[in-house]
Parts: sequence; C-alpha cells; structure tokens
Amino acid sequence: MRKMFWVTVLSSALMGGAACKKSQEEKAEAKYEKAQENVKDQVEDINKEQKDVRKEQKDVAEEQQDVAKQRGELAEARTDLARAREEYRARVNERLANIDARINSLAARTDAKSRDTVAKLKEKRAELKVKLQKIGDYTEANWNQFKTDVDAKLDAIEHDLKD
Repeated sequence: MRKMFWVTVLSSALMGGAACKKSQEEKAEAKYEKAQENVKDQVEDINKEQKDVRKEQKDVAEEQQDVAKQRGELAEARTDLARAREEYRARVNERLANIDARINSLAARTDAKSRDTVAKLKEKRAELKVKLQKIGDYTEANWNQFKTDVDAKLDAIEHDLKD
C-alpha cells in the first residue's frame, strides 16, 4: 500500500509538472500572439500616418502652386499698374503743357484780374505738380481715387482758364 501510495503521488507529480509546462507554453504562445497583434497594429498605424503625411505633402504642394500662381498674378498686376501710371503721367503732362501755354498767354495780359488769376492758377498747378511727383506712392487700391483727384484739379484749372 505504501508503494502504491508513492506511485500515485509520483505519477500525480509528473502529471502536474507536465501540466505546468504546457501552461507555460500556452502563456508563451499567447504572449507571442499578442506581440504579433501589437506589431500588426503598429504597422497599420504607421501606414495610416504615412498616408496622412502623403496627403499633407500633396496639400502643401498644391498650396505652393497656388502661391506661385498668385505671385505671378501680383507681378502682372504691378506691371499693369506701372504701365497705367506711365500712360496717365503722359496724358497729364500733355494737359499740363496745354494749361501752361494758356497760363502764359493769360500772363501776357497786363490787367490786375489776369495777374491775380495767373497767380492762383500757378499755385494750383504747383500743388498738382507736388501731387504728381508722388504718383509712385499710390497702390492699385487707391489708384482710382488718385486719378479722380488729379483729374478734378486739372478740370478746375482748365475751367478757371476758360473763365
């Protein structure tokens, strides 16, 4: 009986040891599977991040193209404004030359009213000349206002000359 008792205890011990080994293998296998899942998740996250980065790079490239296009349009607008300034300056100078000739013919008169009128007109013309010297300071936003002001002053001087 003792022998049988020891055989039972020994076989239980052997079986129990085998069972522990198996559970350790199962634990290791579970850890391995979990690690594989973690790696798979990380790879998916990396792929997603790479897609996001590619999308952002595409957006940046499109924005750079838009900026380049806008710079071209700005350069074109500046060129147009410079051309418009020069054309306007030429037209104003023609009108001023005509006004100067008329002022000089009025100055040839000897009456007091003519001399007073000539003095006032020369003063207005001098103010206009100062304004015209600043023609480059005006941007496209206030260019039309500048032209309107200059044209109004020129018209006023011409009107005074007619009177």
